Amino acid sequence: MIYTPQKQPKQAMLLITIIALLGAFGGYFIHKFLMVVALIFWMQYTAILSYNQFKKNRKYPMTTFTSALLNPQLRFFIFEFLAIIGLWSIFKYETLSVGFSALIAWWLFALNFYYYYSNKRKK
Repeated sequence: MIYTPQKQPKQAMLLITIIALLGAFGGYFIHKFLMVVALIFWMQYTAILSYNQFKKNRKYPMTTFTSALLNPQLRFFIFEFLAIIGLWSIFKYETLSVGFSALIAWWLFALNFYYYYSNKRKK
């Protein structure tokens, strides 16, 4: 269910909202471990979504920003790169702001996909 955002956009958006907000704000106010767990969850979530898309051999034309991110290679590289930078900043420099920014970016990407899938289902 959570690994099929195109079929369940509301549930996927709710899960991502909970994970991103808990990681972002919990990392600041409770412990940085919550941010680390949220970033690692984002990495495995992206890996599973990309794997499922590779398995089904789905391809999308790169006409818009959202359709470009639907391609598994580009989405995997960008999302994993952002999450790794967030983790690296936490462990190397003990800076939570980059991890916070990465989680907020993930939430914004998820919001973008939510609107894309919601509009696609209405058509």
